[in-house]
Amino acid sequence: MLFPGQGSQTRGMGAGLFERFPEPTALACDVLGYDLARLCLEDPDGRLDDTRYTQPALYVVNALAYQDSLERGEPEGGYLLGHSLGEYNALHAAGAFDFETGLKLVVKRGELMARASDGGMLAVVGPDADEVRAFLAEEGLSRLDVANINTPVQTVLSGALDEIERAHKTLDARGTRVARLKVSAAFHSRFMAAARDEFAAFLKGFRFAPLRATVIANLTARPYTDQDAATTLSDQISGSVRWLDSVRYLLERTSADRCREVGGKGVLTRMIGQIDAAPAHRTPKPRAQPQPQSQSPSRPRLFCVAYAGGDERAYAGLAASCPDVDVVTLERPGRGRRASEPLLLDPAAIVDDLLGQLRDRLDAPYALYGHSLGARLAFLLCRRLRAERLPAPVHLFVSGECGPAVPSRERHTWELPTDAFWEHLRELGGIPEELWEHPDLMAYYEPMMRADFTALGAYRHEEAPPLDLPVTAMTGEDERFTRADLEGWQRESTRPLTTHRFPGGHFFIRSQWPALGRIVAAGFAAA
Repeated sequence: MLFPGQGSQTRGMGAGLFERFPEPTALACDVLGYDLARLCLEDPDGRLDDTRYTQPALYVVNALAYQDSLERGEPEGGYLLGHSLGEYNALHAAGAFDFETGLKLVVKRGELMARASDGGMLAVVGPDADEVRAFLAEEGLSRLDVANINTPVQTVLSGALDEIERAHKTLDARGTRVARLKVSAAFHSRFMAAARDEFAAFLKGFRFAPLRATVIANLTARPYTDQDAATTLSDQISGSVRWLDSVRYLLERTSADRCREVGGKGVLTRMIGQIDAAPAHRTPKPRAQPQPQSQSPSRPRLFCVAYAGGDERAYAGLAASCPDVDVVTLERPGRGRRASEPLLLDPAAIVDDLLGQLRDRLDAPYALYGHSLGARLAFLLCRRLRAERLPAPVHLFVSGECGPAVPSRERHTWELPTDAFWEHLRELGGIPEELWEHPDLMAYYEPMMRADFTALGAYRHEEAPPLDLPVTAMTGEDERFTRADLEGWQRESTRPLTTHRFPGGHFFIRSQWPALGRIVAAGFAAA
């Protein structure tokens, strides 16, 4: 059973249902304080597209349509999926809460999401989600998130309005089909962090009953458990709607012809058909790269480990400066496309995760690069690769950090209270100035940043034989590292250490990507 979400509303919806089910209709009107049937059937004041009215209206119509289908003899769904808002109908149908409770939850959700008035959303048709993420990195659109992955060829972006407009113009100029969504805010993105947190607090006043059917969550593309309903519902507000993966999970267990959409205009049914007809994984279109005939088909790879707070877009500038190298940033849990996963606080656990990401991708010459916290993690990753007798990197590039035997100057940063913590980050640089204007975004990022600095504080250097690979260490001239701090990297390698100093502070890298690209190219050439 499929339950549609916001965007499926239309004047006239619910016709015949309100008269058929007068008691729940009257209850809904009492809870809402207005004539819901008149809103849905006539929309005299043009409020049906207002999130505060859209969400409860759709919830009620979906619930009545489902009840109508059961009374007409159609079977209950064994698997239940709802698209964004529709997930509340899926949970109601599975018995997680009664009709009235679900309506109260949806009313609060709509109010909180409507309160966030900045931002926009853009549907992109054609490229798959990985290609869209690559586009965001290439264009430096760091304040846009992937909000919905609906089908193999339909992805929705959400975020800052100026970047939505720039993405719209750029994609349109490339001939990619795009469409602005009629919403007033950046739903299912980091900009919903404040709404998510307030909704999580609101949900503490409710208890959810055990589910009597399988409900697949948008957030994880896996079934709900009876214990995680409240957390999943609150995180869904700021997390991606993974509809494509949710449907693929479903189709591994049943067939498309056994899926039925409740109410709506058949949008979800068409999506099911598109997903069912598509191969499980699309092969990304390779970029045109002029290559000499003698060049090996396996391009060298640079696996990058992000600094504190960084995600998979942290090294987009370096990727643009390394046209002959595949630059791959290893994404840690709790951020970017892995935002729904728990944050890791232990360096060893982080290295386990990083190793899992690259273990099966060592079929070409590769190097590792890490900045700041990423430098220490990349070093530990080199040691793990050696311990497991996996192919070794041809080079280790590090920046913004002293040799790993030297205690980090940032090892106590995680202990600072909030105001002092953010003031210290401001001094380090690297935080976009516009972030200080959005307390909700700061609240969203603080747990992520603290987790990374906690891992840095937990780092304990263990003596081991030096690595048999060249190391290049780089720093900014305004950083507080001494020459001895930087040359501490020499004791970790049997090869001569190469060092570079650049103008700037801790985040000198952002103004030096072309120079770093040349250093990386030289490192591969010497291998």
